[in-house]
Amino acid sequence: MQLERMDAFFYAKAEIYDSHMLKELQLEVFYKEIAECFPAGNAEPALLDLGIGTGLELERLFAKFPGLKVTGIDISQGMLDLLYKKYPDKNITALCGSYFDIDFGKDKYDFALSTYSLHHFGEAKKTKLYRKVFDALRRDGIYVEGDYTCKTPEEQEKYIKESEQLYNKNNIPEGFYHYDIPFTAEMQMKLFKSAGFSDVKIIREWENTSIIKARK
Repeated sequence: MQLERMDAFFYAKAEIYDSHMLKELQLEVFYKEIAECFPAGNAEPALLDLGIGTGLELERLFAKFPGLKVTGIDISQGMLDLLYKKYPDKNITALCGSYFDIDFGKDKYDFALSTYSLHHFGEAKKTKLYRKVFDALRRDGIYVEGDYTCKTPEEQEKYIKESEQLYNKNNIPEGFYHYDIPFTAEMQMKLFKSAGFSDVKIIREWENTSIIKARK
């Protein structure tokens, strides 16, 4: 199997990404559910968005929180260029790079969010990242992740083994080439709890996608 670098893959898909997600995959309901996970009450909450891309998840959030302050991280500059074109008048700071390498700071954000981004990474990388997210959130802060998931531990193990074989065979680092490693929703919840989150629960599940909400 020929693997493609993650940044190159998403750069090539930037112009068609929104249409693919909304029209082909019909994810309007998914993004509606994401927005509903965040409680109203704070007029100008600060949001950390991991893998922000073109900001598909932001339209409903800006409608709900007009003063939302967004810090978004993505490895594709092409995606970020489109993000700024879509929301020219919004308070968005976009950082091009890996969210594994960028410092999130401490107690800075009310909300954190990731959609369809973290299914490319294994347990060790995810656990380390979730601890960074936990530290970056303020007290009672909320993290929401909507992503591909699989149904059984056996299916999860199959994806993990296949990815390890590909990375070892090609002598490349985990996660920086486009290959999916979906975990079960139960495994994701376990990782959130190990990072320190409490009140972790599944908000909604579809055939191959779950939305999970966790509170600091």
